[in-house]
Parts: sequence; C-alpha cells; structure tokens
Amino acid sequence: MSRQDLQIQRKPFAALTAAERQDWSRMLNQSDTSRWAFLSPTYAEAVNETLGPVEVLLCTRGDVLVGLMPLQRAIGWTGRLGLWEPAGRQMTDYFGLLALPGVALDWPAILRAARIPCLYFTHLDESQRIHGLTGDNPRKGLRTRIHADGGVAHWEWLRNRDRKLVSDTERRERKLAAEHGPLQFEMQSANPMQDLECLIALKSAQYRRTGHHSGPLLDKVNVRLLIRLLESGDPNCLARLSVLRCGGKWIAGHFGLQCGPILHYWFPVYDHRFASYSPGRILYRHILRSAQTEGVTCIDRGEGETAAKRDFSTEEHFFYKGLVVYGLKGHGLHFIKRMQWRLMCK
Repeated sequence: MSRQDLQIQRKPFAALTAAERQDWSRMLNQSDTSRWAFLSPTYAEAVNETLGPVEVLLCTRGDVLVGLMPLQRAIGWTGRLGLWEPAGRQMTDYFGLLALPGVALDWPAILRAARIPCLYFTHLDESQRIHGLTGDNPRKGLRTRIHADGGVAHWEWLRNRDRKLVSDTERRERKLAAEHGPLQFEMQSANPMQDLECLIALKSAQYRRTGHHSGPLLDKVNVRLLIRLLESGDPNCLARLSVLRCGGKWIAGHFGLQCGPILHYWFPVYDHRFASYSPGRILYRHILRSAQTEGVTCIDRGEGETAAKRDFSTEEHFFYKGLVVYGLKGHGLHFIKRMQWRLMCK
C-alpha cells in the first residue's frame, strides 16, 4: 500500500463516531501482530476519563480506516509545548500503530501529518517493524505460550523441562497450606473493590521497600484508571483480578488485562511476610492452570527480564523506546527532554 494513498488526521477520542470505534474494534480483533488490550478503544476510553484527554491518529485510505494510534499530551509544561506520549503514559505496556496488513509509515510522516512536534514512547514492540516503525534501546520482554492442551498440560510439560522449578514450587505450596491453612484461588475476584484495595496497598509498600518511588500505583490518578477498567466487559480489554488466599489470609494477587487469548500480566504482588514460600510462583501456577477455562493461550509478562519472569517464559521479544521529532519546535523539545534526563541522572 503506497504511503501517498494514506491520509492521517488527529481526532479527540470523544469525537470519534460509532462507526470509527466499530472499525477500531474490528481491526483489533483481526490483528495477528498487535492484538493488545492497550491498543483497544475500551482502554483508550478509560484513560480519556481518568488520566486526561486522549487523541487518536486516524490513518485512512479513501473512506476506509486502515490504521490508528492513541496518544495524549505529556503532563506539565512540556506537554503544553507539544510533547506527546502513548495514551496511558507510564501505565501502558504496549504501544504502536494498529493497522491492516501492508500499511507502513515512518515517524516523520506521522508527526508531520498529525502536527505533533515531539513524541516520546516506550514499549514499542519489535513487530511494529512491519508498519515501518522502530526505536532505540531494545529491552527484552518475555511471554508464556501455553501448551495447546491447556495450563494443566503445560505444567506437566514444564516439569520435564525444569523439574527443579516445578517440584520446588509444589513443595512450597504444600508447606504454605500446612502452616497457614488451605489455599483458595479466584481467577476473578468475587470482591474486586476490596481485593483491588489490598493489592494497591501491597504494591505501594513494595515500591517503597525497593526504592521505586515513581511506582505507577503510588499515583492516585493511575489507581482511578484501574478502578475504571474493572467496569469493562469488553473481551479485548477485560480486567482480570486474581487472588490467592491461605487460611482466609490474602497471600498474593494480580491485576491484568485480557485481550482475547492474551493475558497481560500487569500488576502482580504478594504479601512480603510470606516471601519464603514464593507466593508469586504459586499464584502464577494457579493462573496458568485456569488459563484454558478462561480462553487464555498466552501470558504476556511485559517488558523486563527478571529471574521470576524467566522461570515460566517460553519465548522472548524486544521493546523499543524513542524520542522522535518534527520541525524546529520538535528539536527544541528534544533538547529539553534530554537535558531533563541528564539532570535526573546526576
């Protein structure tokens, strides 16, 4: 598809027509490479209502919508000057152009047509190369592609691949139950607001304990986004709040988003008092074993490579970040942003 055949316009999310939203959902359903909850209209709507106005770059060929990209201005004076970020900012685990096969653009063409001087992004998946988009500073991401016969079969497959990991996880689970009471697992919490409050409190304590003072859930605005997402019944952006209890005590939990067969493993946490039992592993085991019932075939761990993520991963990919510009104003913002980063590192 020739780039000269494509037109790009920037439109407020609130101004999208019903037909445009339907085309957006249809494109997401049909995507083989970019079916991510973070590119869904439901996620963009939740962000628009909680984190601030979202605008959508609509790419059309004639009267046909062939691609789109949700964005919002950066917070503060740099945003007012023209710095943009992915919709959801630091909350967003995937970014890119949701488009039909054969649609390819480049950053200068996008920024020029959308009248955006400067765009800062992270979490641009390597698959975006098919649409002509890439970035810098690759960081690894990990996924668990679940066995075709489901999570139970996958756990047995994993036993053959890493017997020590499986047997140790099962041993710790038995020890936890023996010392603290029987385990109860809910793939979908029966008391979501109460369990979300507990998850946020534990996650905030984890941020402070580990020195992660910019942790996203320390910001009440981001918490409002999670609360808003709990209302979603969209299968392309379905909030999953899973909880593991032992003897009635809250041991571990996870808030994620399911997009069709993909579960974005977004905010896992456990009660640090039970750390010796590896509750994160035990929780993951139960989520894995429940995956088939919920239609999940892939658990996506997002960006970052840790031992905990590596334990259960079956494949890896790369995310990119970038600071792309157009025009003199864009170059000025590029300089300002670079100087801010340099000062933060001192």
